[in-house]
Amino acid sequence: MVTKPLNPSREPLDDGDSDGWEETLPPVEDTRPSPPPPDVTPERAGPAWRVLFHLSSGSKASTVGLDIWRVTVLGRSDAQSAFRPDLDYTPYGAVRYGVSRRHSLIRPGENNLYIIDQHSTNGTWVNGQRLAPGRDYPLTDGDVIELGALRMTLRIVQSPVDGASPSTRQQAPDDDPFEGRRFRFRR
Repeated sequence: MVTKPLNPSREPLDDGDSDGWEETLPPVEDTRPSPPPPDVTPERAGPAWRVLFHLSSGSKASTVGLDIWRVTVLGRSDAQSAFRPDLDYTPYGAVRYGVSRRHSLIRPGENNLYIIDQHSTNGTWVNGQRLAPGRDYPLTDGDVIELGALRMTLRIVQSPVDGASPSTRQQAPDDDPFEGRRFRFRR
């Protein structure tokens, strides 16, 4: 359970005709892998899972990068309480798309990432199948995840097992889909 806010607070979306979140997107920056958070034990301080979420809901697509060291809460912030999920989809229209505050969790394992629906109001879907709340479901590179109606594609850039992406391991070095692109990864 998250006990303190991890993301800065965001301005609420206006209810205008536009999706509203395009203007609030931060610029994408090139960064080195983030150090482990203070609560990650030295035994688990090896490489993190490095993932990209390609959001495709709304009129404009966006990409969010994330280093996953521990159980990570996906959801939206709540102005009434101090709760901030580890990955806050508020700037991407979370309220409009039916994302709950604590919608789902991503749990890293030794060989897989797992997603767990947290009894969300509008459900968590992976590749078109609704997940039963409270159960672990393994994720693979290329899975389509829906939090309510917010749709995204998961790209695993690096796993702690071998330090390489499943998608880039199978391709020739000249075919790297991430070459020349810059992403900002969050802790």
